[in-house]
This record gives sequence, structure tokens and C-alpha cells, in this order.
Amino acid sequence: MATLAQIETFVLGDPTFKRKFQAARIQAAWDIGGESSPAAPRVAWRDKILENPAADLDREYHLFLSHASVQGTSGAAAGSVTDATVLSVTKGFVDTFAALT
Repeated sequence: MATLAQIETFVLGDPTFKRKFQAARIQAAWDIGGESSPAAPRVAWRDKILENPAADLDREYHLFLSHASVQGTSGAAAGSVTDATVLSVTKGFVDTFAALT
């Protein structure tokens, strides 16, 4: 679990990590475009992200930060979270994000 100071850094002071998350959202939206018959909420989320990559960014980013793979066992460390982890966690949250739309 992350310390409060680490969470504060992630939420308020690590724009590079947030931009990685935003790029992962775009990749997830592109991937939905390649699905044979995605559910309607996934299509709506994809369209929202592709039309406006900043749409609901903060809300979804804060949810993303809650994932154990992002926080790690020794606390949040944006520099140690790989691109593959950011992509995997983001794609894992797509249905949750879509339900919030």
C-alpha cells in the first residue's frame, strides 16, 4: 500500500505518469476498435476517449491509482511501474470506466 505522501505525488505531482495513463487509455480504446462485437458501454467509452482524450481523465486516473499493481507491495513508485503494467491495469479497468460513463 502506498503512503499518503506517495499518493499525493501520484495524484498532484507526477504529470509524466498521468500522461502514460492517458496514452494507455488511447491504446485501450484502439483495442476495443479491433474487437469483433464489443459491448455497447465499451463502444461508448471508446468513442468518448477518442473524441476527447481528457474526458473523465482525473476520475479514471484516481481509480487506476488504486490498483495493487500500480501501488506495489512497498508503496507507489511511478518510476518503477512499467508501461506493460500501466497498459494491463488500464485495460483491466475499461469495463469499470465504461460503467461510470
